[in-house]
Amino acid sequence: MLKWMAPSAEILGAVPVDHVPHNTYEHYAALIDAADIVLAQTISEDYPVVWIRQSSLKALCGDRLLIIPNVYFSGYTPDMGYIHGNGARHIVQGPMADYHLYPVVYAYQQGWAPDRATALFSDDAFFTQTYATAAETSLAELKRREATLEVGIADFIAEHYRERRLFNSMNHPTAYLLSAMADRILDHLGVRHYDMREVTQEDYLSAVVKTPAPAMHRMLELRFNNPPIDRAYDLNPDLTPAFDRIRYYTISELVEAFYAIYDRHCDVIRQFPTGIKL
Repeated sequence: MLKWMAPSAEILGAVPVDHVPHNTYEHYAALIDAADIVLAQTISEDYPVVWIRQSSLKALCGDRLLIIPNVYFSGYTPDMGYIHGNGARHIVQGPMADYHLYPVVYAYQQGWAPDRATALFSDDAFFTQTYATAAETSLAELKRREATLEVGIADFIAEHYRERRLFNSMNHPTAYLLSAMADRILDHLGVRHYDMREVTQEDYLSAVVKTPAPAMHRMLELRFNNPPIDRAYDLNPDLTPAFDRIRYYTISELVEAFYAIYDRHCDVIRQFPTGIKL
């Protein structure tokens, strides 16, 4: 996005922080040493790659370092998340890869039929009882995390999330929001640039695109179009994600797929705390 918006600036490259085995400093020392500005998301002090931690980067880069927020908002999809178990994360994968839908997990735990689980996503009372404060809570947490940063985005999300879709999942911003974040970074740095918000081609950052549940759409009074399908992976015959094939699912099709997978991992699924109480 920075390359598109500021073609006069030389963007040297990026460090894939999530690829831990490849992130030895020697791989990126020349890149970081050559940069006038080093942008970095906030990274925990217990992150396993020591040199990427915020304090380490500050020591390496000094005034060249600009910390930007991790753009995260679970307000659209508080029913979506990961499954942890046996001290590990992502131990069960489905059509949405590492993502799961907690109402489906809950319904499976209760022994409900798939059609009853599907109905939860249009159940206004269920979403109001379970997720009424999710958007406000997520925004408050993002605001807290970026309070000490020179560039933030929480106020933009709060102002625009109802009128325009800003996230495809809680940690995958739309291109529109990424361009708004880039705009603020470049403004802060004093770099002349184009405003790309209305002309960017969407890049989903992931195969998974989860629309807000119909009940969530109504509760938040969202004003953007909300198609009744989700983008995810097709499944292999053994019910593992086919990472080379994309498929569009209705919510009932997603529920059926998850139920079949959960039958194979029922011990883990039955023990997982969804946070849902009815």
